[in-house]
Amino acid sequence: MNNDIIRIRALVDTPEEEDVFRDIEIYSNQTFLELHSAIQEAFNFDQSQLASFHLSDNDWERGEEITLIDMGGGEKQLMEDTALSDHIRSKNQKLLYIFDFMLMWTFFIEVVAIYPRKTDRVLPEIVLSVGDHPDQYAKKPENLFGAMQYPEDPETE
Repeated sequence: MNNDIIRIRALVDTPEEEDVFRDIEIYSNQTFLELHSAIQEAFNFDQSQLASFHLSDNDWERGEEITLIDMGGGEKQLMEDTALSDHIRSKNQKLLYIFDFMLMWTFFIEVVAIYPRKTDRVLPEIVLSVGDHPDQYAKKPENLFGAMQYPEDPETE
């Protein structure tokens, strides 16, 4: 799988009922940083926030982390230094992608296909787009350990 093409599906967790996802094709020797940038572009998000990938099991439990930057605290894999082929090896494999640690955008990433490279296409490429991308800043910050309390209706206080 040295230079195969991986098709991943990135499904964003939104409060709306409709599914919003993008299928992205990328070479297996490209990095998680390139996948991060492709997801940002696919959902029209800016890249001003921190992000990380987590290897996942079939129940979407967070596993090993691949970070955007080195924040200390032990050995971490960095997106820019980690090839997709280091971790992605089979169809149906799952990852979590967390973007903006305050707004906690969560993307469920699944490998849809892996196939041999036959041409010299420029990748990554968005090959399927379903649903309208959410507004990056319309979401409210998550309640981080009770530190952020936002009343539902400030007029009622």
